[in-house]
Amino acid sequence: MLFRRSCRQSAVRHSPFFGHSDLGISHLPAFCLFVLLSFCFAVILASCRTQAPFADAAFQPDNPLAMKPIVSHKTVAYRAAKLFMRGANLGNYLEVPPGQNWGVTVSADDFAAMRTEGFDHVRVPVGWHHYAGPAPDFTLSPGIFSLVDFVVTNALKNKLAVMINIHHFDELDTNPAVATDEFLKIWEQIAAHYQRYPAQLAFELDNEPHAKATTAVMNPIDARTIAAIRRTNPRRTIFVEPGNWGSIDELKNLVLPPDDNVIVSIHCYEPFYFTHQGATWAGDDVKPLKHIQFPGPPATPLVLDPSPALNRWVTNWIYRYNTLPPETNPSGPIAFGAKIKFARAWSDYYGRPVHLGEFGAYANADEQSRANFYAAFRQVLDNQKIGWAIWDWSAAFRYWDKQNRQPMPGMHEALFGKSK
Repeated sequence: MLFRRSCRQSAVRHSPFFGHSDLGISHLPAFCLFVLLSFCFAVILASCRTQAPFADAAFQPDNPLAMKPIVSHKTVAYRAAKLFMRGANLGNYLEVPPGQNWGVTVSADDFAAMRTEGFDHVRVPVGWHHYAGPAPDFTLSPGIFSLVDFVVTNALKNKLAVMINIHHFDELDTNPAVATDEFLKIWEQIAAHYQRYPAQLAFELDNEPHAKATTAVMNPIDARTIAAIRRTNPRRTIFVEPGNWGSIDELKNLVLPPDDNVIVSIHCYEPFYFTHQGATWAGDDVKPLKHIQFPGPPATPLVLDPSPALNRWVTNWIYRYNTLPPETNPSGPIAFGAKIKFARAWSDYYGRPVHLGEFGAYANADEQSRANFYAAFRQVLDNQKIGWAIWDWSAAFRYWDKQNRQPMPGMHEALFGKSK
């Protein structure tokens, strides 16, 4: 959308019929005005057709001036990024509020299986805030440290790098001004607890900031948090996400301190109507969706149940899914390819490694389509030399079939390009 808008503006700006008050357009006869406008629109359309797609155009930096590029690509962060190339999220486990069970259990065998499958790191979502005491100290209970220590220790034992974060800290999203003190206190305690752990352990500040926790709001909060962590962990690798749920589109608003051991984490679940079809928690647009394949178009056009009524943008997407060829189909690599290329270009310019901390497809999709999706996404990431972590290991977007102790059909080949 941004490209189309700038393309039209560029065509108008360079057209010989615009921007000249002496043409007297308002005084032309109606027929002449029609011809003139028709020609101008032809120029615009021709310009849009002939200009390179946004993803292929030269990267144009657009961050605030306070975001200073790091010239060297041989920093500690770039070396650390090599530890985080092929990962899995331990989702629906330690981020779950106390007293709830989201159906995931974890044993030491899971980490051995991850390593055997070919993963080199595990991302661990943690709901630390559920275990924090009252202000002003927000003291974390020993119990949560025991749970996280079990994961960290077993991952490191199996030669897996580990990334731990704060996950689902909703108050930070809804009222960051009030929650910042707790956020800082939690990270001070985490950093102190793990200060003597090896470099294979990394910290990710906040998962998917959104709502009032915009990128602009989080920039100074993240800078303060990094400074607090550095007091006990001067060389610890730290991951930072932009706002709007870790959106790639928000990279342009990041302002990071001149710290050479910070990696930027992004998330991407495109094409969303494929990856979240039937997900009851993801909004009314996707709840009724089913049988969407990857890639489109389907051999037999998808016909949805007319009730409930779907929004126009959903039905338009389904129409394009049913009719467009694979190379331009919205349920295909075009949904994420340009975004990943942009992320790489942004990374190269600003000298900050980028890591895709979450991508995946809900198990409601058919097995072959899921395998196709993961294979296509992984190939794009590999081509751009961007590390990744799938969502998730054994929950609703699962890679691992815990009951049969094996990967879900086609998943190993999709992610690692070879049969076991």
